[in-house]
Amino acid sequence: MQENRLHRRRPRCLRAVQRGAAPCAFAEIAAYAMRAMAEGASLLTGARPGGAGKTTLMASLLHLLPPDSHIVTVDPPGVIADALARPADESRCYLAHEIGAGHWFGYIWGRDVSAFLSLIGGRRSIASCLHADTLEELTDILSSPPLGVSREALGRVGLILFMHVGAGPRGVRRRVTAFHEADGHGGHRLVFRWDARSDTFERTGPPRDEASLKPYLDFMQRLVAEAEPEPQAVRRKALAFYRRT
Repeated sequence: MQENRLHRRRPRCLRAVQRGAAPCAFAEIAAYAMRAMAEGASLLTGARPGGAGKTTLMASLLHLLPPDSHIVTVDPPGVIADALARPADESRCYLAHEIGAGHWFGYIWGRDVSAFLSLIGGRRSIASCLHADTLEELTDILSSPPLGVSREALGRVGLILFMHVGAGPRGVRRRVTAFHEADGHGGHRLVFRWDARSDTFERTGPPRDEASLKPYLDFMQRLVAEAEPEPQAVRRKALAFYRRT
């Protein structure tokens, strides 16, 4: 799978982001993300410095996609035009390894980025990451030339998460710093944020539809308790979860 290829050059799956964090808080964050992706949400992850974990976070969450969602890497960029010509009722997640100007496999830049985000709709979703630390910075990068992504298109991205990397009391510390979800009105609302002083996560408001979240939360709590490091094992367990629900 494409997400396994991403992991070959990054730390192992969920533990790279979760290690040292409060397990109950991380499970809730992951459950929110899994439910949203099961509902067809698109995903962007961000961090300004390289090596912060934005690619690992994206790949980890891709392991939680429903079984009928086929991942397609947009390389070459002509894949985007081909996708736009296909029916939107095919369940596909279009993956750009990074929104950046580098000439590497799976990178997109310029007008291709706007076309990439225009794929969102029907049963199509997108996933990518970029060098940005906040929602404001990400919005500025995407909406400015030469990318020119509209606010309307950005508002269709269901999940936007940011990572931090820095020195901690036990070495390098990586944390999800902010978790935003689409608010249904063209913007995004902050759902979780990380407090650096206390090294804790806090939810910023009441959960959306707590009843529908419960099965995902139960699954993620078991997964975190098992501390499963292998991405293939996480994927197998996610598929088993979907078969039961």
